[in-house]
Amino acid sequence: MRGSCGARAPWTGREAQSDVTVLLSFLDVDGAPAWVLRDLLPGIDPERYWVRVRAIAHDGQWLGVLVVAESRRWMLARRAEESVDAGGDVLELCLARALMMRERAQAEETRRQALRSLADVTTGRMRDSERAAEEARGAAAAAQVRADALERAAASATEMLMDAHVDLDRRAARHQRQTRVLYLLRKLLEGNARGMDPRALAEEIVRTVSEAFGGGRCSMLLIDESDPAIPELRLCAGVGLPPVVDGASLRVPLGTGISGEVARSGIAVVVRDPAEGDPHRLVGDEWYTGDAFVSLPLVCRGHLLGVLNITNFRSGTVDDYEVEQLRLVALCVGLLVDHAGLQERVFEAAG
Repeated sequence: MRGSCGARAPWTGREAQSDVTVLLSFLDVDGAPAWVLRDLLPGIDPERYWVRVRAIAHDGQWLGVLVVAESRRWMLARRAEESVDAGGDVLELCLARALMMRERAQAEETRRQALRSLADVTTGRMRDSERAAEEARGAAAAAQVRADALERAAASATEMLMDAHVDLDRRAARHQRQTRVLYLLRKLLEGNARGMDPRALAEEIVRTVSEAFGGGRCSMLLIDESDPAIPELRLCAGVGLPPVVDGASLRVPLGTGISGEVARSGIAVVVRDPAEGDPHRLVGDEWYTGDAFVSLPLVCRGHLLGVLNITNFRSGTVDDYEVEQLRLVALCVGLLVDHAGLQERVFEAAG
């Protein structure tokens, strides 16, 4: 049934469900089959009751049908239709409100579910992010450990390389000193073999020793036995000595000073720093440029011949390796002094 609001027409039952736009007020259903009315209102006799129906709708959505049955014996005195229509309106409003509340509840539940889903997703993402961040921190820590290990290894390798360079330089310096010593010995032996003048040979000895070991001051004192009762040391040759030193008149009694003590005891004196030199103080004149010095006895066949002194080292001091080389040179010089007879020949020539 299609029509305008409030149209009257026989009711078939199907029309209440298919078209709610026309049933905005109660309609008589006297024209409906009796069995339809009995199905619609069980226990109601259509011949004894006046039946009217109205559709209940909201916003174009059909909600149901309101059926009102009134006894026909009251038809002459029934209430106005407006009150029944108002009741239908109230019912429609109540159903619409209930529907709206249900829709609101559904919308709220949907929103809650969406929030829960979003929270779950967010929580999951946060967990994933935290897990990823933790893994990143672990990887960073492991990388830092590896970096620290590499840095330590690099530092250790650098230190080892520096130590190797230092050791290589030390070995090279020793090799150079050893070469100089060998050259010194060869030069001295060649000079002696050529029959060099005793004074020139003595000067060559102190000059070569001074150059080979970097000593700015070197002297060789030999024992003068012209007076066996009072043996003393006399200056045979020297380099870097003060100008005031008169080599011809210089005499050092045995046991006096460093050279005299070395000659008396036959024991070498080696001082590398000021702390070692307290018992053996140098003369202290302006021609001394350092506290380190070496004083070695010259011995041949068990006989003391003199003393070899060297000081004012360019490096400031001497190491054990240089001291051992000086001891070897002192032995060779002792052999040369004895073989060349420098004691008698030098001092006889000086008078």
